[in-house]
Amino acid sequence: MIEITVALILSIALNVFLFLYLRWLLRNFTLLSESVQNTAGTIETFSNHLSAVYELETFYGDETLQNLLKHAKQVAGEIKVYKDIYTITSDEEIEDLFNDTETDEEAEEEE
Repeated sequence: MIEITVALILSIALNVFLFLYLRWLLRNFTLLSESVQNTAGTIETFSNHLSAVYELETFYGDETLQNLLKHAKQVAGEIKVYKDIYTITSDEEIEDLFNDTETDEEAEEEE
């Protein structure tokens, strides 16, 4: 009887520890995901701004700006790869999730 009680206590303690550890991991992963999204947004904004400057008449055709623009787009592409990896869900998936939830709730209310 004592062995079962000890095993039960150890099992509960292990489950609580694993739950807290999983929660900590998910919180850190969420922060990492947000950081990657913010970085990708910043790089994309920079690339768009650089492209707008390059389109100006005074700078159009400048090889230095053209190479800088190519490099900015390359960096944005590399960041996008990490964004796709570390993003938990996209905005569209979140909207679909909320729309599905609302549809389910409406169907339940009709019944």
